[in-house]
Amino acid sequence: QQAAQQQQAAQQQQAAQQQQAAQQQPQAAGGSGLSVQGCQNATVGNIVRGTYSQYSENHQRAVYRRSEQVNGLDVLVYYWDDRDGPNFCGWWFGPKVGGDQVWAYNSERSMTPPSAGWRVPYDGPQDTTFSVNVSGADGGASPQQQAYAQQQHAQQQQQQQ
Repeated sequence: QQAAQQQQAAQQQQAAQQQQAAQQQPQAAGGSGLSVQGCQNATVGNIVRGTYSQYSENHQRAVYRRSEQVNGLDVLVYYWDDRDGPNFCGWWFGPKVGGDQVWAYNSERSMTPPSAGWRVPYDGPQDTTFSVNVSGADGGASPQQQAYAQQQHAQQQQQQQ
């Protein structure tokens, strides 16, 4: 009887460990992904080029994570809203959402990362070779979301003039 209790305790412990391991693995929040190509900056290009899958969410937008780490760091694409001012609002490439280290920036307020118009480095000129392509079952943002984002962008352009 004591052997049976020990075996049952071992099974419960193993089940608890498996459950804990499953909780530690972040779940993909959908089926969409990104493909990043180009980039004239050789250092940044080696970091950001590749395929990404949806990883989490930030400021009502998807966060994407590159399939491979670079130098032990995650490579994320995320959106930051204007809570810290308009100069910080837009899409960013960096190892941590909202972190100080960033590799590229785009001021578009779209629902998905824009395909063109990225600044590499974040405060440098636009890199016309740098492209981000959204893929996935849902094709990215809905037409309504895209229209709303375009309307918001047009309003911002008018306010800046």
